Amino acid sequence: MKNTPIVIALTLFGLTTAATAQTTHHHAKVKTETVKAITPPDSVMTAFQAKYSGDSAVWQMSPAGNYCAVITSNGQKEYAEFSPSGEWLHSRTDLTPDQLPDNAKAAIQTKYPGMEIATVQKLEYGNVNPFFKVDLKQGDQSKEVMVNTAGYLSED
Repeated sequence: MKNTPIVIALTLFGLTTAATAQTTHHHAKVKTETVKAITPPDSVMTAFQAKYSGDSAVWQMSPAGNYCAVITSNGQKEYAEFSPSGEWLHSRTDLTPDQLPDNAKAAIQTKYPGMEIATVQKLEYGNVNPFFKVDLKQGDQSKEVMVNTAGYLSED
C-alpha cells in the first residue's frame, strides 16, 4: 500500500497535460501540448461499457501501454485504466471533502486535529476494497494519508 500513490501517479502521468516554456529574443512564450486522444480496441470498449454503462469517455494511452478513460459525470472526474485485452485495472475518482465517508472523516479529525482536508481521491482496485487518498493541510504543513470507509488510516 505504501507504493500505491507512486504507482498511481506514474500510471496517470500519461493523463496530464504537459506545459513547456520556450524563450524567444526578449519575450517568453508558453506552449501547451495536450495528450492525443485515441480510440481503444473493441475488447476495451466492451469492458468499459460493462463497468460504466451509458458513460462516455476521452481515451488516452498510459506510459505502460494501457488504455485510460477520462470520464466526467455530474461535475466529477474519474480515471479508469484497462489493459489492452480489456481487463479493468483500477480507477480514481476526484471527490470533494464532503464526499468522504463519515468514519473516514472522524478518524482523520481524531488523529490530525486542526488539519484541513484539502483533496480527496477514491481509489479502486479489483482485489481490494475501495479506499481514499486524502491530502491534509494546516498552514504550510501537509500530510498524505490513506483511509478506508471503516476509518482505518495508513500513512506514507
